[in-house]
Amino acid sequence: MHPRLKRCFICGQFANILFLLFALCASVYYWSIERHNVELVPLEIAAYTIEVGGFVFMLFSLLNFHKIVRHRYIMKTAMLIYLIVEVVIMIMDFNADRLSFYQSSSMVLNIAHSIFSAAICFTYLSLEPKNTALEIAIIITEVIILAGMFGVIFKMHVYVTLFANSIAYVVFFSIMRFLLSQERIMIDCHGDRAREVKYRSDLFDDI
Repeated sequence: MHPRLKRCFICGQFANILFLLFALCASVYYWSIERHNVELVPLEIAAYTIEVGGFVFMLFSLLNFHKIVRHRYIMKTAMLIYLIVEVVIMIMDFNADRLSFYQSSSMVLNIAHSIFSAAICFTYLSLEPKNTALEIAIIITEVIILAGMFGVIFKMHVYVTLFANSIAYVVFFSIMRFLLSQERIMIDCHGDRAREVKYRSDLFDDI
């Protein structure tokens, strides 16, 4: 196993912990506006600062995956697309007052975001196909991600799906770190040492 492989999952875990904190801050921010018509500017600044930190960790995780893990081009591309989409959503929400077409509580946006996130998570199966432990980890993650769609029932903001995604990926990366530590999943990486098997025969020793 590549010595820096665990770093990919650690950075991914930290990124989603920060996204989780961002979702909580954003929820409180919108609650204060809707309930008391009060904009908590310091909380808004803190929320976006935390989210930027999450993107930094996510980018670092992505770059390490690209540099360390062999092949898995679909998964790597999906991770990049996920990062870009999340950044776009952040920018659009930051400029929501100027964008008449953007509604963070839109049912279509929430459902699309959940389905999109679930599809991205599915690509992690390529890490080691037919590995039962990995399949179970992805199923658990998918269930948590798709559960975020229930937020549309209460016409909640897209941060509900982001909250669900964050919990799901924190769980996923935690499981992956455990599987790696127990050597229950093998991911071929650049620079891995191939196992050499030497065959020796004594058939002709007496000749």
